Amino acid sequence: MAILFANNAYSTLASGISDSATSITLTTGEGARFPTPTGGDYFLATLIDSSNNLEIVKCTTRSTDVLTVVRAQESTTARAYTTGDRIELRI
Repeated sequence: MAILFANNAYSTLASGISDSATSITLTTGEGARFPTPTGGDYFLATLIDSSNNLEIVKCTTRSTDVLTVVRAQESTTARAYTTGDRIELRI
């Protein structure tokens, strides 16, 4: 089980998500910017809304432009996000 990284991986949400959603759909074609976790690997990503509220999520699977995530990592709080909010892979 390893944590994965990618330089300058970012996207925007193709559709809004609730505070309990575990699938995040990215803008078409931008999923390829992110790693593809397998065999217990994962990466951490940061969701950012237009008011600069942040949430860190743990991505366990990426299928094209859809991320499967565990919400509210590293003492952040799960919240709703809207279409166009950003997601970034940060160190």
